[in-house]
Amino acid sequence: MSSTAPATRRRPNGQRSSTASSTPSSTGSPPGQDRYRSPEYRDLVAAPLDPLVHPTPWEPPRLYLFLRRLVRWIVTHFFRVTVSGLENIPKPPFIIAANHQAWFDPAFIIPFYPERPLIYTMAKRETVFNRAWKRKLLPMLGVFPISPNRGELDEQGLRTVYQVLERGGVMLIFPEGRYSRGRALRPLKNGIGYFALQAGVPICPVAVRGTDALRPFGRVEVSIGAPILPDVPAWWELGRRVSSVVESVRKAIATALSRRRA
Repeated sequence: MSSTAPATRRRPNGQRSSTASSTPSSTGSPPGQDRYRSPEYRDLVAAPLDPLVHPTPWEPPRLYLFLRRLVRWIVTHFFRVTVSGLENIPKPPFIIAANHQAWFDPAFIIPFYPERPLIYTMAKRETVFNRAWKRKLLPMLGVFPISPNRGELDEQGLRTVYQVLERGGVMLIFPEGRYSRGRALRPLKNGIGYFALQAGVPICPVAVRGTDALRPFGRVEVSIGAPILPDVPAWWELGRRVSSVVESVRKAIATALSRRRA
């Protein structure tokens, strides 16, 4: 799912607070891992969890584990998949930011990350969670509902993103917002930078090539880049800090894509 700009809790001057907190993460996060967490983040993670969200990322449902193993077997036996940079995967919680060439991109990303914690993705509440069977099945696969409005993530969706990270989970986001279909990387949405700054988690950039023209036994290349830390100067204005993080992500993905074209 694409990364959208949050639309919640603005300060009177139009900026959000950047006050840091080093309070250790609660349930789910690896012991001893402290990180920045904004006041807004701490407020939202304290709210009730959406019942359509799997609550314990370190205990994925058996169906999730079975399907990711099955998908990995399929993509490695029916396509020529090359994955590089596995050593760059940071300790959770973190955000995966990948370019988006086709709807099945997650099948070439998620199975190559560790099985735990569960990797979450977003889907529209109105169009994807519109049937009872979907509302029962999708949370077991790490999919949770959002209701974006004019390109902005609703407060419930923002709350869920933060609650996933607070529990030690991993978020997979496609910050381009739509398919690139093999062309140059589209401009990235600012949400990816905002999430990382407010939650104080690294972004793991991923470049995928080959899924836009996929065919049996075709080549797919997945490159996992070094994690990007949201450690820009705290005295910068919020928009500048967000833009800096987003630009770092864009450069990392674009550089990896360029290497594959050479």
